[in-house]
Amino acid sequence: MRAWFASALTVVAGFPAGAGGVFYNSNQSAEYIRSFDRNSATDNADIVHYNMAGTVALRPGLSFNASSQTILQWATVRTQGNPALGARNYESRNPVWFVPNVYAAYRRDRWAVFTALETIGATATRRWPDGLPNLDLAGKQAAGYGGRNSQTIGQDAYAAVLGAGGSPAQAQAAGAAAGLDASYFPSSSNLKGASCFLAWRLGAARRISPRWSLALAGRLVYARQDITGGGYGACTYNQYGHDLRAPGQVAVDVSSRALGGSLELGVDCFPADGVVLALGYEMATGLDFRTAVRNGGNGGGRFVDGQRAHLDLPQVWRFGVGWQTGPRTRVSLGLNAYLEHSARMGMLDNADDRIVARRDYRDSYEEAAALEFRPGGPWLLSVGVNVTQIGQRRSATLDTSLPGAHADYLSLGTGFQYQASERLRLNAGLSATGFMHSYRNADVVGDQALQARFAAQGAAISPDKAYEKRYLILAVGVDYHLPR
Repeated sequence: MRAWFASALTVVAGFPAGAGGVFYNSNQSAEYIRSFDRNSATDNADIVHYNMAGTVALRPGLSFNASSQTILQWATVRTQGNPALGARNYESRNPVWFVPNVYAAYRRDRWAVFTALETIGATATRRWPDGLPNLDLAGKQAAGYGGRNSQTIGQDAYAAVLGAGGSPAQAQAAGAAAGLDASYFPSSSNLKGASCFLAWRLGAARRISPRWSLALAGRLVYARQDITGGGYGACTYNQYGHDLRAPGQVAVDVSSRALGGSLELGVDCFPADGVVLALGYEMATGLDFRTAVRNGGNGGGRFVDGQRAHLDLPQVWRFGVGWQTGPRTRVSLGLNAYLEHSARMGMLDNADDRIVARRDYRDSYEEAAALEFRPGGPWLLSVGVNVTQIGQRRSATLDTSLPGAHADYLSLGTGFQYQASERLRLNAGLSATGFMHSYRNADVVGDQALQARFAAQGAAISPDKAYEKRYLILAVGVDYHLPR
């Protein structure tokens, strides 16, 4: 039964709130939320993130861009066909009120220099006040379910049937049923995960000819993850001279931190008036996390104080094409590739969970399209769509880790820009993100192990879990320009 629960409580909060890979948030500005494609943009200073080679096309002088996002998020894990837990919904609904990003770029002649402070990576917070299925199972197991206490209960039931004159076959059936019965093992759980990836970016771009520009930047990333909670159980059995009443728990209270750096390259081509082709490459950012266990919360031995393991930000390729089709209309397409399969992610490896990150995490991709329209006056309206294919394999999906990370996402965004003055632009965006298709999964830690235990006693069950996630994001921002 030990393998029944060996929690992979890692990056429980890390998940694309708008779009991006498993460990990367693409939503880095209000302009992005209203359009979902900025890879070929050359208008506002948020392109320091999306198209840094395009900063040579900004207005001469200093451009400053700041935005914040409010993220409303809903997640549900529903158990199905699970006699140990029953049919139950586990829900997370906590909002994230403030996610800031700040950019600045200075352009002079053919040169541009820029900097940024961003909340990239898996920056998020997730609370499960009523816990998760595998944590509830862990609480029951800590109280003896599936172990010595279940064996004693089964033996008592076997003896009681024989003592009442039942046949050996009847006694054996009663003993098996009692040993599988979870009603004597009430449990509860809760979990809170928070992750923060702060990045400082500094770089420069140069227009090397009327048609081409190049950019180079360095990036420093500070990452922190905190996980608290656990599963708590008890045994209420007190019969036939066996008093098994005792509590049990699997507590988690850990913090992990890392610091890393990397380089980024960008190239833009301007083949015709109003047309931009953009290509960007971000090198992998090595993040060697050191784990600190607090208050003895080691997750039943899952976490080791002082242990180090990598969970790198992956390489990223960005491509974009934008076309100003007329004085009022611009269309653009974008493609991002997150090379997670080649990143070092040993922090996610776990033999008990049968998870090998190099095998179970493949590359993720996203495709986007945007339309911007100027109806007249100071207004610019935009709509956009993004489709994200997540590279995590279903076999690596656990409800205590990255539930739904192998699902595909659809994101829709809309919003506006208002030119308040020659120097000031105001942006607002609203987007919705969710699974393209609902899905179910029978994970190794809970469902498959529970099914095997029941099968060993001659009982056939088919437990699994249904997952659902939705996000609603409201973003507001300003872009301010000081001319030379």
